Formats: sequence, structure tokens, C-alpha cells
Amino acid sequence: MIRRVITEVAVVLLLVSATAAAQVEKRFINPAGGFTQVVTVEDRGVTTIYVSGQVGSGSDLQAHAESAFAGVAEQLAAAGASMRDVVKIRIYVTDFDPADYGVISAARLAAFPEDAWPVSTMLGVNALALEGLRVEVEATAVVADPGADFELTRIGPSRGFSQAVVARHGAIKTIWIAGQVGRGDNLMTQTQVVLDSVSQRLAEAGATMDDVVKTNTYIVDFQPADDLRPYSQGRASVSGENPPTSTLIGIDRLVSDQMQIEVDAVAVVEDGGRAERLTTEFLDPAGSFTQVVTAQGDGAKTIYVAGQVGRPGESLEIQAEQAFAGMQRRLALAGATPADLVKVVYYLPGYTPGNTGITGAREANAFPTENLPAATLLGIQSLYSATALFEYEGIAVVRP
Repeated sequence: MIRRVITEVAVVLLLVSATAAAQVEKRFINPAGGFTQVVTVEDRGVTTIYVSGQVGSGSDLQAHAESAFAGVAEQLAAAGASMRDVVKIRIYVTDFDPADYGVISAARLAAFPEDAWPVSTMLGVNALALEGLRVEVEATAVVADPGADFELTRIGPSRGFSQAVVARHGAIKTIWIAGQVGRGDNLMTQTQVVLDSVSQRLAEAGATMDDVVKTNTYIVDFQPADDLRPYSQGRASVSGENPPTSTLIGIDRLVSDQMQIEVDAVAVVEDGGRAERLTTEFLDPAGSFTQVVTAQGDGAKTIYVAGQVGRPGESLEIQAEQAFAGMQRRLALAGATPADLVKVVYYLPGYTPGNTGITGAREANAFPTENLPAATLLGIQSLYSATALFEYEGIAVVRP
């Protein structure tokens, strides 16, 4: 009888221990009105940190760039992390001239330790949230507790950034690919070159295009009527049975006027030889992309939602309301709600700084008013349609 009781207690303790190990804890640090500056997700001793776009200030582009990176460092410190822990950044610059790339590159090089360069994407955009802002930097970082089953690998260092960063947590590897660019005589050729480059970077990290869960594509001076077809033709050769979630936007410029397209990506793959297994779901396919992709090992489920839009031709307010409703529906497919969002990006063609037109859209869809995700808002050149005015992508995390 005593042995039976001891055995039952041991089983209960094991179950409690397993449950505790699988718990996911989120922290919302430095709320700032309609967003949170830093959102952290702790899962079995490994914390992923999402930092909202940090803007700079000063008398010139150098001051704006340096202070934007300093803002990222400050927000990371609030989460108990540092620039050494960053795995991915995107840099947005208004009024960008390729001749100014050296200024941005020098600021990035100075911001990170030499052995801890993140993947990076740099874009010239039309506007940031407020008038007069020149540079905005958003970041993702990963920190592991001592003893956690975790390994971070940086691949292809290149003057302040890496071509790929791999974070292995248990048997699951998340791979971030830096923005890839290429040259060619036309958009179709450049698209093929860029996607081949993405594929090569994935191979270096132990993955393939089939493992990609999210892509972001940036095309200079994108005109839907003229450019959507050649882009689609260039992409056709890499479209698999389960395409990833996707966001496609038109931007102002890239680092060279000869470059028309840049693509960055996130992939998730199982590290063989371990008991843990990766489960991915491709939900709501939409032709050349999937609306929702989920990835889960033994711990939290991460949900990647493609850019959500409204009906072209409607007002900005109506399109935003429809896009928020679309986000709600797509999250529901993955067993999540808007309260589970940890990172979002808003894209608005023709954006006038200070006038988003989205507050009513949030209220109309009963989105949460506290514990809001990290966010970046960008004024860009164009979306998939000439009369599309709003697009909204997100990452959510739910407990197992």
C-alpha cells in the first residue's frame, strides 16, 4: 500500500514537473499607448524578445541611426538582454539615398559585438510614424537560461550582419535569413536570383525552402499592374506544395539603384536524432502563399500570419477594419486570438504621419486594449493593388 502511494505521488510530481516545464510566460514591458515597446515569451528556459521599431533623432542621418540603435539597446536592457542576444533586425530609412548606406552600415557595425551580428534587412521607405523621423530599427532577440538545451549559430558574417542565424531549442531550429538581393535585367530575373540566394542560405543552415514559414518581399517602385506577373513568374520555380505565409510591399529604394527586390525569410526545421518532434500546420492556403503557418515542438506554438488586407477601393478605415477582422479569423484557425499576438507590422501606402485611421478598426473588432504586441508602422509606396491602403501582419504565441 505504501509503495503504491509513493508511486502515485511520484507520477503526480512528474506530471506537475512536465506541465511546469511546458509553461509559457509572456511579459509586456514599457506599454506605449497602442503598442508595447518590448514583448517577451519565455518557453522552457529560452526567452524570445520582440522589440518594437525604435526611432532616432538628431541633426543628421548619423545621429538618427546611432540613437535608433541605442533605443533598441535600451529596450533590450529592460528585458534583461543586450545587443549580443539579437538575432534579427530590420532597418527602415526615409529619404534614403544609396550613397548614405555607409552611414547606416557604420552605425550597425558599431551597435553589435563583432561575434554577435544579427541577420539584417535595410529598406528605404516613404514615411515613419511621425514627421521628421529618418531611421527606425526593430529587433528580435533570444536569451537562454544557464543549462537550457539551446545553441545559437551565426552564419556568413559580413560587416555588421550575418547571412543566417540559427537558434536551436531542443530539437527545433528557427532560422532567420537576412534580406537577400541580386542583380538582373528585369524583375523576373532578379526574383529568381534572390530566391536562389535564399535557398542557398537555408542550405547552409541545414534547411530547404520547404521549411520556410514566413517570407517578406520588398520591391522597389512596385506597380501591381506591371510587376505582379513578372514577380510571380520568377517565384514559380520555388513554390512548393505548402508555401509559407507572405507579405509583399512596394518600397522607395534598396541599397543600390540596380536592385529591384529584396526577400528575407524565417524557417523552422527539426534537428534529427532527438525525441522531440516538430509539427507544422499550413492553414488556409491562398494559391502562392498560405494565410497561417504554425510551428510547434514540445513547447509553445508560434503562429505566423500573412499580411491581412481589406477590399481594394474602400476607404482606409473600412480596409483596416476588414484587415483586423481577417487577422482575427486567421488566428482562430490556429487556436489563437488577438490577445496572443506578440509582434505586428502595419503597412500604409500614402501614409500621412500621425494619421493612421486604425483606432476605430481595432475597436470594431474588439481587439485587446492592454498587453498589446510590439509594433512597427510604415508608410510605404504600394501594396498588391493600386487601391489597397492597409496591410497588417503578425506573429502570435500560444501555450501548448
